[in-house]
Amino acid sequence: MIKILSLREFDCPSADDLATVALIEDVLHYCDCDNLTNELRPFAKYLRDYPEVSITSDILATRETARTACAGDLFLPVYDSIFRRLASVCREKGLIDAVCLAASAEPQEITPILHLIATRLKWMLDLVDKGIYQKETLPTSGSGSVADVVHTRDWETSLARCISWHPHCARLAVVTWDDRIRIFTRGAPIIPILRHGAQKSVCCINWRPFAGKELAVACHTGVLVWTIELGAASNILSHAVLLKQRNHAPVTSVRWHPQGDLLVSCSPADTRMIIWDTSKKEGVPLRRVGGDGLCFARWSSCGSHLFSASCRNIFRIWNTGVATLWHADKWTVPNGRVAVACFGPNLTLLFASNEDPATIFSLPLQENIFDVKKPSLDDVKLAVPLMDLTRVNFSLDDSGSYVTVGGRITAMEWDPTGRYLAILFQPIHRID
Repeated sequence: MIKILSLREFDCPSADDLATVALIEDVLHYCDCDNLTNELRPFAKYLRDYPEVSITSDILATRETARTACAGDLFLPVYDSIFRRLASVCREKGLIDAVCLAASAEPQEITPILHLIATRLKWMLDLVDKGIYQKETLPTSGSGSVADVVHTRDWETSLARCISWHPHCARLAVVTWDDRIRIFTRGAPIIPILRHGAQKSVCCINWRPFAGKELAVACHTGVLVWTIELGAASNILSHAVLLKQRNHAPVTSVRWHPQGDLLVSCSPADTRMIIWDTSKKEGVPLRRVGGDGLCFARWSSCGSHLFSASCRNIFRIWNTGVATLWHADKWTVPNGRVAVACFGPNLTLLFASNEDPATIFSLPLQENIFDVKKPSLDDVKLAVPLMDLTRVNFSLDDSGSYVTVGGRITAMEWDPTGRYLAILFQPIHRID
């Protein structure tokens, strides 16, 4: 029988005014908070190749900085006739997108009769989508809202909304509260600041593997894919492509395939998961009825499996192997929904729900769980509880002071070696 670990088995945090600053060769190192600058000097050699990052409230967008030039301001668009654009969209993207374009045009451009027909067709298409694939509305706060779904504590008020380290170099992208993206790179003469008209309510960013300057951004209206130029003119030369699909918004999760050729996006208002081919600017929806909208998705390290979590207790694991067609296995959690998940070595999946007391479950996928043959009772795979994360109060001294650890998990990451698991808990809001 597997022993379920508990937070009570961890050592009590230090009561001294110390900050944890490093984990070097499996040993934690601490520094005095009051003398942090001086005591960090011995660790400078480990940080030599990393950029210096400073995020403060005074760097947020002001009326003056909002007037800085961007790439879109330097080029004049080419306007074709509405019928030429309709023909082009119908040829490249299909009849449904052409109908949506006609419905969004002015009646005088395509004649009132055609505009009336297009708007009625679009209304019928939206009605079908809402009835089958789309959630009606998202709550503005609380369970199921964007702030509840994203993997950032206090997303609505946090100064830094999300970050992403590049997988192959010491390059960090930081999204601040003003929805601007700053790129920190060691030795860069300036810090590129990326902004776009569609870059609102950024929930997630992800660097493209094997492509040093491409960044995917999950926004309120769709997915932005930035191509970033680093240098003195980076703000001018960087440009973005907006990927959108009807009723697929707001986007709260974007993840590149480990090979960098595919991009997946999810929206809590849409039960479809979109797999994008960014080179063609095309997306293929993966439709599954049931489970409500999708919160987030995660690829396995080898790219053979794709995890998707819904806003209800349903989650799916897709087999994306090249030898067979993509197909999914449906799973459920007893209560709530899957709040966090990550893949580790040997296709082991760890996940936890958003209910308290939270528990981390382990699901091994090394063996093929998608066999067509009907398994026997002994072959049925079940998720195994691995760690109990019920809140624990650690006593600091004899005066009754204590620190509380545990509860609901906001984010969780497993290092590639499988030795360390980092967990971020939702803070406890006390009412005095």
